[in-house]
Amino acid sequence: MNREEKLNNIVLIGMSGVGKTAIGKYVAEKLNMEFIDTDQLVVNNIGQSIAMIFELYGEAYFRALEQNIIESLTDKEDVVISTGGGVVLNRKNIQFLKKKGVVFLLQASIDTIVSNIESSPSNKEDRPLLKDASNLRDRIKRIYETRKELYISSADVVIRVDNKSKELVGDEIISIFRQQPPCSCF
Repeated sequence: MNREEKLNNIVLIGMSGVGKTAIGKYVAEKLNMEFIDTDQLVVNNIGQSIAMIFELYGEAYFRALEQNIIESLTDKEDVVISTGGGVVLNRKNIQFLKKKGVVFLLQASIDTIVSNIESSPSNKEDRPLLKDASNLRDRIKRIYETRKELYISSADVVIRVDNKSKELVGDEIISIFRQQPPCSCF
């Protein structure tokens, strides 16, 4: 993968419920960059919710749509991209995102994720892998354990979000992003 050119995009990865969308919107606004939510692009393109796509067509179909969306973003510049929690399940997604982006892993404790999801306007009903969980904490923990190494190996930078406001996390991302060298050596 060629990462010789300056990286102009900020990419946020991490578990569902870590705050990628809220933090991404904050960062985009502060840097006067376009904000893109890959899950929202899938929904807009298909005209159905992610939960409905999963229900009607299955996860594999959703993942194919997700890859197509991410590939279509490859040449975008000066954008903040918030990804779905499962984006790391496909290495091609990360290759596309890293072409012009610094990948930030937003990492949170299971307790923080559960709390965020339970208090979110888009609660677990909008998150198909969590929808039927009788024990939300256990389901999140199982999903995280299967993705943990993929998250770490995909990230250029890991940011802990526990007990931090979106502004504090966003400002940390902005500071790191602004410090990157002209020729990126992440």
